[in-house]
Amino acid sequence: MQRGTGADLRRSLAAPRRPEDVAAWLTTDRWRPLDAGRLSTSTGRRFFVNVADAGIGAEVVRRAARGPGALGGTVNFLGAAAVSLLRHRNTPVRLRLDDGPVLQRRIRTIAVANGAYLGGAMRIAPDARPDDGWFEVVTIGDVGRWLGITSLPMLYRGTHGRLAQVEFGRARRVEIVSELPIGVEADGELAGTTPAVFEILPGALQVIDWRPSGILSGDSARVSD
Repeated sequence: MQRGTGADLRRSLAAPRRPEDVAAWLTTDRWRPLDAGRLSTSTGRRFFVNVADAGIGAEVVRRAARGPGALGGTVNFLGAAAVSLLRHRNTPVRLRLDDGPVLQRRIRTIAVANGAYLGGAMRIAPDARPDDGWFEVVTIGDVGRWLGITSLPMLYRGTHGRLAQVEFGRARRVEIVSELPIGVEADGELAGTTPAVFEILPGALQVIDWRPSGILSGDSARVSD
């Protein structure tokens, strides 16, 4: 079963834990809707399912991809994040959520989240739900290098909202513009640079519904008719 380097989508969509349950899961004819995102950047249009972000995330993805596979996604992403935090320079951007006002921010990153996790188990958007028709938008503002390093554990616990530099919002459309192009990544892959537009596609996918305890689940998806 394909799960990706960081295995982040499966953290939001439960799947069978026991190997003997996988066959029954894959043959279940019970489906539930899952939202997707559409992203437009300097390299054109693409789609994503979990999380996309503009800012330091693209640097982390680039460095994590160079890490040894034997260490696993979480370790590679953690190491890449630590190095990137030491080298990254925060950037002024203009941010707009839906038809709201244009916000001027100096940012470390802006995560546009359908799922809750990115970067190998960082709980970037604790309130994100992949089937509610909304993005959770997390803006990490002008955080300095030392605070960026020392607050990394908060990202894994999902408690970074305690920082004054962190803002949360909800939107169906997100627009990010910057005078200097900044990197964008989507679902752990490099996706060009700003300007970037993110749009939610409610119910665009159908996922196999695995819920022995009554919860949404499944890493296996098909495109909805």
